[in-house]
Amino acid sequence: MKKYIGLVMITILIGILIWENSRASNEKIPSTITTNEEGVRVVKATDFTLQALDQQQYSLSDSQGKWTIVNFWASWCEPCKMEAPHLQRLYEEYNDQLEILAVNMTTKDRQDDVQKFVNEYGLTFPVLLDEQGDVSMTYGAFTIPTTIFIDEKGNIIHEFAGPMEESFIIDLLSL
Repeated sequence: MKKYIGLVMITILIGILIWENSRASNEKIPSTITTNEEGVRVVKATDFTLQALDQQQYSLSDSQGKWTIVNFWASWCEPCKMEAPHLQRLYEEYNDQLEILAVNMTTKDRQDDVQKFVNEYGLTFPVLLDEQGDVSMTYGAFTIPTTIFIDEKGNIIHEFAGPMEESFIIDLLSL
């Protein structure tokens, strides 16, 4: 009987998650679809501005001209902990070609925990606070970590849900 009740509860939870995800994805702010010089359709990344832990304001458009990684994460996320050192090493080695904007899903996190995470992993790239969850919602970051790769012209070239290894990122960006 307990197994049956547990199975029913899991089924209900999965149904709610699927419904919420589809409802939320319908509310996403659309990105602009354009055509590049070769006639290929590309999706322009939606600009945003967020305050960082260092109290500065950062906008996605400020990083145009560089490859940009927008990484959605939370301090309690185990895969995010595995990924953080890889992102930091990439930032140190390629910061002249690459910008990393780590968007903390602050609606699901506490700012003091974010600061502890940054200190523990020695993160030096901008750590932005998505306190209202608007940017996370815009980019459909329902699974964390979720990473959006944006080229020098502001086009989304790849989205990835889950932790990434350093070599995967280097290969993807051809660094």
